[in-house]
Amino acid sequence: MMKTHSFKWLSGVLAAFLVLAGISCNKSDVQTDDIGPNQNKISVYLTDGPGYFDSVFVNIQGIAVKIDTTQKWWDHNNSPHHQRGNCGNQDQRDQGAFWDTLKVTPGIHNLLDFANGADILLSSSVIPKGRIMAFKITLGSTGNRLSKNGVSYPLNLMAGWNTVYVRVYGDNFQSVASNHYKIWIDFDAGRSIVRVHDGLFYLRPFLRAFAVSNTGAITGTVKPKEAYPVISVYNDKDTLYAIPRRDGMYMVKGLQEGSYSVFINPSNGYKDTTITNVPVVAGKTSQAGVVTLHK
Repeated sequence: MMKTHSFKWLSGVLAAFLVLAGISCNKSDVQTDDIGPNQNKISVYLTDGPGYFDSVFVNIQGIAVKIDTTQKWWDHNNSPHHQRGNCGNQDQRDQGAFWDTLKVTPGIHNLLDFANGADILLSSSVIPKGRIMAFKITLGSTGNRLSKNGVSYPLNLMAGWNTVYVRVYGDNFQSVASNHYKIWIDFDAGRSIVRVHDGLFYLRPFLRAFAVSNTGAITGTVKPKEAYPVISVYNDKDTLYAIPRRDGMYMVKGLQEGSYSVFINPSNGYKDTTITNVPVVAGKTSQAGVVTLHK
């Protein structure tokens, strides 16, 4: 009996040791996000420009970031410094840069879930400290689809568009804390979908990167919902779009500072209208008010 109890006691100690070892391993895995002296943490969010669809599902399999650690990238304000570049071309500024893969859970996302100011965290990763130049998003070849007027359609990838590149322009990062930055990638559903003559839908992604703290937003409400308006926010430098929610609310994010006009283009016989001289300030949300459309 004593030997039996001793064996059970030893087995219990061994089991407890294995459990603690497992906890220790898991804890070590959690701590992999600790930021080292030559590292930054980056959080990447997905948001969406609108499209007149019921849903737009896109299969995102991976994200990588292009970093240049060979050049000076830290300015006197202690914030990231990014140079403008051509999205499709390599130039001398790209020499010495490399791609670093970010942590991401592959999955299929409905882009329309992230319209009018909504977003989702795609990745929170630790990367080498350096000048961030671009992002590379890898799309899966299956699972891409859209629904329009209750009918589901396959969303085919355009040839060569399994990998999409997004250049970082200006200071398009938001500082959250020391060595931690946020960036938003706008996957514009409306501009990304092409319908060809044979009735098929193709995905040719239209993406842009911005930081909430360095850009502004415009929000408002349009009624009634039966007008089905399309909102265009524009000035002489840029034009962005929104489609209001069922309650009439809309929001356009990622606007550079300046003065904008808001063009409300309805259907069903309602008259259009334009709101002029809406000021946009970085880090702020400007109110365009409530507009009630009439026939």
